[in-house]
Amino acid sequence: DDGVSLGVDIYTRKTDAGEGSLSVSSYNTSSYGASIRTGIPLNETDNINFGLGLDNTELEVFPNSPQQYIDFVTQSGSNYTTLRGDVSYARDSLDSRIVPTRGTVQRAGAEIGLPGGSLTYYKLSYQHQVYFPLSRTLTLFLNGEIGLADGLGNDVLPFFKNFYAGGISSVRGYRTGSLGPKDSNGDSLGGGRKIVANAEILTTLPGLGQDKSVRVSAFLDVGTIEAAGSSFSSDNARYSTGIGVYWISPVGPLRFSYGFPLNAKDGDRKEGFQFQLGGAF
Repeated sequence: DDGVSLGVDIYTRKTDAGEGSLSVSSYNTSSYGASIRTGIPLNETDNINFGLGLDNTELEVFPNSPQQYIDFVTQSGSNYTTLRGDVSYARDSLDSRIVPTRGTVQRAGAEIGLPGGSLTYYKLSYQHQVYFPLSRTLTLFLNGEIGLADGLGNDVLPFFKNFYAGGISSVRGYRTGSLGPKDSNGDSLGGGRKIVANAEILTTLPGLGQDKSVRVSAFLDVGTIEAAGSSFSSDNARYSTGIGVYWISPVGPLRFSYGFPLNAKDGDRKEGFQFQLGGAF
């Protein structure tokens, strides 16, 4: 009745980073573990969450993997047991979870590889979203995200904990995960520094009146990924603009976009049409 939640997770997970639609450098991970988490509401809009877990990860790299990945395995081995701590805070004052037109969302989180495990690191993130009603049918949406991560003590940040950007959920018009430093194959290495910002005008589809199940948008995106320990540089930022469609369909939320990169450089992987099924907008 007091809103406090308690959960237990037991999982096994395999990742092939070099396959599918991702444009990231090649490696495989196989993980299993368990964690316990709790959520505590502070009031009607604010809550805080804590988690503690134990994870075992087997890492595999290949002859065509980046040299820094191979060096990481040489120095740190290929099997890691991580004691992971998590804490997050969220404030949500949106007027609707499905088709918001007013309010804000703030999320701050920290993931820490604690002493006692094979890997010690930190990964911090913050996101701020704002919806402004401009008229009965027009809504301005602003989103900003920042992420910082690095190793603790003498440890380096495990590369499989890197941030990535690019794609329909960050900078549209570029392939998913493709922004930032590249390896010799032109694939993304990710990094320990991330900035993403989005500005979007949303409106109901003409002819549907006040039916908000379908909305169209015009957007401007910007984002950058930098290596851990480095500073942000505007020269590495990528910009895009375009149009989007959001549809609350009978099979779940659908999202479509067509993005036009504004400052693409040699080696960037562009992708105009993108779509997403499921998840919150």
